Amino acid sequence: MEENKSILKQWILSAITNRSGKELKEIFETIPNIDIAEAIADVDDPKILLYIFRVVGSEYSAEFFAELSSEQQEAVINAFSDKELMELISDSYADDIVDTIEEMPANIVIRVLKACPKDLRSDVNRLLNYKENTAGSVMTTEYIEMKDSVTVKEAIETIREKGKDAETIYTIFVRDKSRTLVGTVELSDLIFSKDNEVLSEIMDKDFVCCNVNDDQEEVAKKFKRYDLTAMAVVNSENKIVGIITIDDVVDIMEQEVSEDIAHMAAITDMEDPYLKTPVYKLVLKCVPWILALMVLQVFTTMILSGFEGEISKFAILAVFTPLIMDAGGNSGGQTTTMIVRSLSLDEFSGKDYGKVVLKELRVAAIIGGIVSIFAFGWLMFEMSAGIVNTDSILTIINENGGDFNVYMCLIAALVGGTLFVTMIISRMVGCSLPFLAKLVKLDPAVMCGPITTTMVDVISLVTYFLLWTQIIGPQFGF
Repeated sequence: MEENKSILKQWILSAITNRSGKELKEIFETIPNIDIAEAIADVDDPKILLYIFRVVGSEYSAEFFAELSSEQQEAVINAFSDKELMELISDSYADDIVDTIEEMPANIVIRVLKACPKDLRSDVNRLLNYKENTAGSVMTTEYIEMKDSVTVKEAIETIREKGKDAETIYTIFVRDKSRTLVGTVELSDLIFSKDNEVLSEIMDKDFVCCNVNDDQEEVAKKFKRYDLTAMAVVNSENKIVGIITIDDVVDIMEQEVSEDIAHMAAITDMEDPYLKTPVYKLVLKCVPWILALMVLQVFTTMILSGFEGEISKFAILAVFTPLIMDAGGNSGGQTTTMIVRSLSLDEFSGKDYGKVVLKELRVAAIIGGIVSIFAFGWLMFEMSAGIVNTDSILTIINENGGDFNVYMCLIAALVGGTLFVTMIISRMVGCSLPFLAKLVKLDPAVMCGPITTTMVDVISLVTYFLLWTQIIGPQFGF
């Protein structure tokens, strides 16, 4: 893949160096814009970029511009004359313009908006004012809408006339006299219908749409559920104000997945590619969570400090604390990840919490049994083989007497019993936290990873030392 990009880059630069406009046009005619943009992603010379835009036709330049990095886009805008900028903007979709100018300096935004035709500028301003990550913020205003009284013949003629400027021609949105959305018509239905039929007779009245304020993730779920390629976006009065297409949904899904991964790893969202993100920004994304989790570890510190006397008397207790904490954290993290995935795919809702808990309880009991039995046997082997230092056990035997093998069994039983309880509690915590996040309108992914692990660590340690002080410790004379 990287080799292909390098070859393509050399081809493009060679065509530019030799001032071969014909060869450059051939590249754009045969290779997708996204591949060309990725091949020259590290080219920031305005002269090179400007030459490309002045040579290739307008049918390629707008789409190619949308694929460039924000730094390259800014360089192009600064290098363009007002006339060239106006031509580029006129061939662009409103949602692409919004994506371009959202993160740019104010002077660039003002210049772009001035270059927009009046109608396009109005659409861009409206999109900029919608709340971030809502249907309104990602919709496009380039679509084909028709009155329900239009005939099939008239509709096809309109598509031929306006279709090139629309985001999609495969779905036509039908409205009544008051501009209220009343149905949709697929292009295939138009083609196979009679010329004199009207849209109200062939339109799908049972259509799916979304509100401008709907969360973009919910919109993506509707696309998946109903197998859509385009969806109307309506306001509170059910009047169409824009559409969302399947390519927008792909971008939404990529963004949501990136956010979930970031939340699960306890970092803030990454807006830019890793290699283009400055070091200080990476630091700022990670440090707040690390510091917050360090503060949360105060509970772990308090527990260990509270049982410091027990640990000092019987040092072997400290040997197995990492094992118990890691096992509990891993188990809770597994559960949380599965529940977050299921919630995001709408496999169940908050009403199914009881069913999920009961199922996880059964799973936890089985896993806990297997893990505790294995841990008992494994720890007996480690202590017998000398992998674990047993001097503290021998000291107890010298002071109070007793059988070494019995004491080893008690220690292994302590850890195994703790792990059994920990498996159950950690999975209960792990399946409950995402539901809690959903209840308070947070992203369930926030509850994955470090947060779950920190909570389970505390519970595991409390269980471990309570079992020691109340059950196993007295057997050793403590």
